[in-house]
Amino acid sequence: MKLLKKKYIKICAGTIGTFVVACLALMLICNQIVVNNAKGKVFSDIDSINNKVSESVGPMDNSIDTIETDSFIVAYRQPINGYKVKAVAKLAESDVDIISADLTFTKGGQSFKLYTQCFGDTLFCKGRMDYEFENPELFKKYKNKTIEADYHICRDKDYQMPIYTPFFFKDLDFDGIEELVIVHHSMAVRYHEGYDVYRIVEGSPVLIDYPPYNVWREDSGFGMTDYPEFDYKRKTISCPYPEGERSWTGHTVYGVSKTRKDTVVVNARKHLFNHIEMIKDIKYASNN
Repeated sequence: MKLLKKKYIKICAGTIGTFVVACLALMLICNQIVVNNAKGKVFSDIDSINNKVSESVGPMDNSIDTIETDSFIVAYRQPINGYKVKAVAKLAESDVDIISADLTFTKGGQSFKLYTQCFGDTLFCKGRMDYEFENPELFKKYKNKTIEADYHICRDKDYQMPIYTPFFFKDLDFDGIEELVIVHHSMAVRYHEGYDVYRIVEGSPVLIDYPPYNVWREDSGFGMTDYPEFDYKRKTISCPYPEGERSWTGHTVYGVSKTRKDTVVVNARKHLFNHIEMIKDIKYASNN
């Protein structure tokens, strides 16, 4: 009887030992799988970008539908005008020397996306940069990483608009409601800013697609840039032309229409906004 009991104890001990060894082996295998899957997704070696972007880095965000292999994410820490903003940055299809980005704005459970051609030129620089060399290096540095950034606006006494920021909110039609301005740095004339101006209506961006916000003329070059001057007392916009030249031949003055309104229909509902129209065109005396 005692012999059988000892034999039973030996069998139990052997079984338990085998089970423990198997569990340890399984834990080691699972741990290695986790480590392998985590490679390239969590980083801690990022440098400061321009004293505005933090050094901390987080994992890739799976809530963004499709993250391309060759991209990186910039997630802004603080809400901007109530929006949580993230950018998926990638090399532009039109030019591999340019970092573009899809910007996602989220507020109140609603989201929309807008595109900027020159995200790298606005977020990463403080001054004119040689993007032909700088942007590819920046992209290599942050590729497949997530950067947690502080939103910043730089101002210069010589410019009415903020500089070196990919987007900002500002009232540009004199109705007291701020429009969303998407910036295309270096894509306008002579390295000046180029803008897409959107009204946000019921959580949807609506592009203002007429002059002076969107102008395409041979003598003017691009659409709205940082050349126009906004007079908020008179509620006028003065646009010199031709943009990009060393000397202007005149300027066009726009103001709020007294007879028309812009009508925007969203979700079958009409919304009225100030309509901006040309007031006068002033040609300068020729020096010839």
